[in-house]
Amino acid sequence: MGVKNLWSLLEPTGRRVNIEALGGKRVAVDASIWLVQFIKAMRDERGDMLPNAHLIGFFRRICRLLYHRISPVMVFDGATPALKRRTTAARRRIRENQQGQVRRTAEKLLLNAMKASALKQAMENKNRAGSGAEPGAGPSAHAATAGPSADLENEVDLTNDDDDDDD
Repeated sequence: MGVKNLWSLLEPTGRRVNIEALGGKRVAVDASIWLVQFIKAMRDERGDMLPNAHLIGFFRRICRLLYHRISPVMVFDGATPALKRRTTAARRRIRENQQGQVRRTAEKLLLNAMKASALKQAMENKNRAGSGAEPGAGPSAHAATAGPSADLENEVDLTNDDDDDDD
């Protein structure tokens, strides 16, 4: 979450320093920021977090600091402030709602694809049944000779089941 506009506030007094210039000094490190960076940035090709990303990241950065003779002092935050907890909870709710919407949309798309496939199959079955009848006789003549159950075999229920929330 951080402090809004922190860098613009510090800009007049801050200056970039080459890492070699810090050799032989102690440097305070915000461990919480490092943790978040590693968890968000260290991903595999599928986008999943690498196992032990936080440990790998800490190890690499500490090694780099030690290589340059910099002594890192890890600083860990205390308890999360109430404002940050509320903001984090609100973000989590938004993310969960969006994930639920994506899931529902995917389910609807799958259902529509299944319905389209069933309709296509029913039409193909009906066309096959119609072309296999006696010459000059269409599907209605086939249905009349075969009885009412012949058409029911090829029927598919395509009613919209969006209102069912039984799962």
